[in-house]
Amino acid sequence: MKVTIAGANSFIGKRMVAIAKNQPDIELILIVRPGSSVECPEGAKIITCNMEDYEQLGNIAGNGDVFIDLPWLGSRGADRQNPEMQKFNYECNMAAMKSMADAGYKVLISAGSQAEYGQCHGYISEETPLNANTEYGKYKVQIFRETTELAEKYGIRFIEPRYFSLYGPGDYEKTLIMSCIDKMKRNVDVDLNECTQLWDYLYVDDAVEGVFSLCRNEKAEGAYNFATGHYRQLKDFVMDIHEAIGSQSRVRFGVVEYNGLYIDLQPVVDRLKTDAAWEYRTSFIDGIKKAAGLLAV
Repeated sequence: MKVTIAGANSFIGKRMVAIAKNQPDIELILIVRPGSSVECPEGAKIITCNMEDYEQLGNIAGNGDVFIDLPWLGSRGADRQNPEMQKFNYECNMAAMKSMADAGYKVLISAGSQAEYGQCHGYISEETPLNANTEYGKYKVQIFRETTELAEKYGIRFIEPRYFSLYGPGDYEKTLIMSCIDKMKRNVDVDLNECTQLWDYLYVDDAVEGVFSLCRNEKAEGAYNFATGHYRQLKDFVMDIHEAIGSQSRVRFGVVEYNGLYIDLQPVVDRLKTDAAWEYRTSFIDGIKKAAGLLAV
């Protein structure tokens, strides 16, 4: 199975490369921006290409079996509402999908997001209406819908993992998990809001295994929620981080005002479990220890 990964040096991409190199049926082609570095497993091929040149990606990479498309600028913070940046992402990634379909790829995979659902309450399944309330989420929805149509036209498969909250080594340093790890390792105070929102965190390697399993199931296509299916209040996760690290930090809830949208995430992952024959394997405590460098990855 020849797998081409665009954004191979991203948070998810690095873990895909690390896991794929130990799977003998996978041949890797890695797409990175010029000037970027990526660990290249033996036998893998590295190609440099800017996002604005993705309409040529199929010609550059040649034919293959699975194309995994990960690059996306402005996925965090205020840039999520930047229409020009998000439109740029959409245009580049749709160009990549079309180019790779033209090159003969049998499976196209995007990097979806729970942001496609917008502000939800209650259980979230793949049948939940897509009602994105950020430019980021809206353009992710557009990628999903247009690539679905593209795949139908070419008679190939399209799979969209809709990631809820992945975490692990190399994640963005300002996420709740990574910032807590940093402060708790230094035993400094951790001041937070009430943290009563319901959330669901999935260790990145478990997500990657799920993606590869879907690739191998010729009947798998469409959107899949990626989470554990076991949601809890955020404050419970925070205290698990405290325990995993053995920190002396004081954790103070409710001392920071919460000024964002109050969103509960209660994802349903039955479809993923069935089509990928998948269960998450990494406990949150062990995942935190790996993210904190206290356990081997």
